[in-house]
This record gives sequence, structure tokens and C-alpha cells, in this order.
Amino acid sequence: MSRGRTPCWSADILSAPHQNTIARVLTCFACAWLGTAGLASAQYSIVDLGDLGGGFGRARSINEFGQVAGEALLPVTGTVDRAVRWQAGGVTDLGTLGGQQSTGMGINSVGTVCGWAQNAAGITLPALWNGTVVTALPTLGGTSGAAWAINDAGVAVGNASLSVGGYHAALWSGGGVSDLGTLGGVYSVAYDVNNLGAVVGAADDSSGHQRAVLWGPDGPVDLGGLSGGQWTTARGINDAGQVILWGIPQGGGANRAAFWNGDSSSPVIDLGTFGGSESWAYGLSDNGFVVGWGEEPDGTYHAFVWDGAQKTDLGTLGGSFSSAYGINDQGDIVGYAMDAFGRNHAVEWVPVPEPAAPLLGLFGGGILCLWRRRVIPSLARG
Repeated sequence: MSRGRTPCWSADILSAPHQNTIARVLTCFACAWLGTAGLASAQYSIVDLGDLGGGFGRARSINEFGQVAGEALLPVTGTVDRAVRWQAGGVTDLGTLGGQQSTGMGINSVGTVCGWAQNAAGITLPALWNGTVVTALPTLGGTSGAAWAINDAGVAVGNASLSVGGYHAALWSGGGVSDLGTLGGVYSVAYDVNNLGAVVGAADDSSGHQRAVLWGPDGPVDLGGLSGGQWTTARGINDAGQVILWGIPQGGGANRAAFWNGDSSSPVIDLGTFGGSESWAYGLSDNGFVVGWGEEPDGTYHAFVWDGAQKTDLGTLGGSFSSAYGINDQGDIVGYAMDAFGRNHAVEWVPVPEPAAPLLGLFGGGILCLWRRRVIPSLARG
């Protein structure tokens, strides 16, 4: 395990949108307790989630009830992936919009899956699955797009093509679509949305540089470039306003996973690697745990979880590679892992807590549950 360190990042990061004070206090208090519970749990068991018979699967997102979204290969074809949901030990093919392929990218607390699916013409469209019923989401006047994440209110984000060409970040809500715009350039993508409606992703500026972005009530906010003006992306945001980032730090030549706690006076934390040159972050829980993958000295890479102080190598199924894509507030992690024969399996890493962890987790979880039940409805009414 390696400890996170503070790199030489020169991002001029701006504050996240104003959030309800009581909600933030309760969230931080609960996250502190849940984080303490996680620190006592450094061991994980790995579970193969199974597939559709094609010998390949990848899990991308997990909700608080253990439902998992991702994709799996159909048997015989060798090339056709389908969006799937794993639940209660089984896997369900979610189907398409009349074409061959689809992928599930995100899942919310009621089991709605977002992603993309091909229609009969082979065009890739943003899509939602309620159960196994798939619905195409509108584009921004063009012909294609993808939905990357969905929150508990059913708001989905991603990007979609315009009638004039190119792609802009998009937000889908109530059957409609909104263009989230750029920073003056031609391209943007939204990767995540939290339960308070804050959206993060990346957008080109007028010089064509890709910048990490937070979209709030007043439009896109530039979260700042990395040292030397190299590219950066905001990949996830939790309900506490914490953000995970990609980018190249000053003097570096490869991407590094990074974490920012949402406070404009706080530094960005480089999450490091496993001895190689690069790392990537894909998932973030409400208690600040980050998952992704880090490169090993030999160029292979392994899935990791970072708990705010330490980074744990989650290992593989006997092969060389693994990656973690999603984590819920119970600490369950999903992604894929390679076996000794070079096959990639959708997997779940389940924490094996120390004796003290369940008591701490129960207390922290109770506080977080109280906040969600009492504060979020009041925010929605306000």
C-alpha cells in the first residue's frame, strides 16, 4: 500500500456551488465515521459476477442495494456486448434499441440503468433501462450520444451530438434534454451527477484545451488546468461535493488519478501509482473512498481503493490486469479482473471488516441515512 501525496498542481480551483449548511455538516460527520470504519477494513474478497456465456464481463456501477450495471459478451459472437444488470446472483441481458450492442454505464438507487444502445441502423443512442424496458434519450439535434451517470432523482448526464456536428455535455430530466455547453470550445462531456444536481466532466476552452468542469445553476465553472496548461478532467462528484480528477501534474508525462475535497483552499491530492507511471480514478463514494487502477512497475495495472489515507491493491483473479469502476457507501467495489488464462471477468470486491468496523459503520451509516431521508426532501421542496 502507498500513501497519497500532495503534488505540484497549480489549478486555480473554484468553490463548488453553495449547498445547504445543515446537510453538509451532517454529511461530513457521517462520512468521518464511515471513513473510520473503512480504515479498519483493509481486506477484500473478490467475487466473480458471471456473464452471458461469452467469457467476458465488466461491471461499471453499483448502487446501495448491491445492484450492478455493466456489459457482458454474448456467446458465440465474440464481438457483441450487451448492457446487463447483476442482481441477487443472477445476470440479465437488458437488450438494445433494435441493434446489436449496448452498454450499461450507471445505476441509481431504484435500479434504473443509463448508458447507450444501438438502434436498428447501428446508431449509438443514449438510453435508459427501467427493468428490461429500454428508452432512447433525445440528442441535441444530432444522431448519437451516451449517458454516463444517473442520480437517485432520475437525472442522467453524458453527451450528445449536435445538428451541426460535434458533441456537448447533456443533461436529461423529465423526458427532455439540456445542452450544458462548453468553455468556449466545441466539445464537452458530463461524467457524473450527484443527488444535489451538481454535474462534473470536461469541456474545451476557446484554445481547444480540455479543462475539468463543474456545472451548477450558473453554467460551467472551470475547475482549473494543471501545471503547464495540460489537460484535466473531473470524473466524479459525491454528495459532499468532493471530486475525482484525471490529469498530468507539473513535470509529469502520464495521467494521474487525483482527489479534491471541494474546498477552494485545499490542495489536489495525487493518488499515485503502484510503482508505474500512471493511474486513473473512476468511482467515488459519499464517504470519500476512490477507486480506479494504478500501474505496476512492469506496465500491468491493478484495481485500487483509496480510503483517504492509504491505497489498497485489490488484486486480480490470477491474471495481470484489473480495474475498479464503481463503489457504494457500504464499500462494495465493482470492476473487472483478469484470470490466469487472460479472460476478463466482471467482479465485485467485498470488504472484510475488522471487528470494530461494523459498529463504526452502523453509526455513520445511520447518520447518512437520516440526512438522505430528512434533508434531501427539504432541499427538493426548497
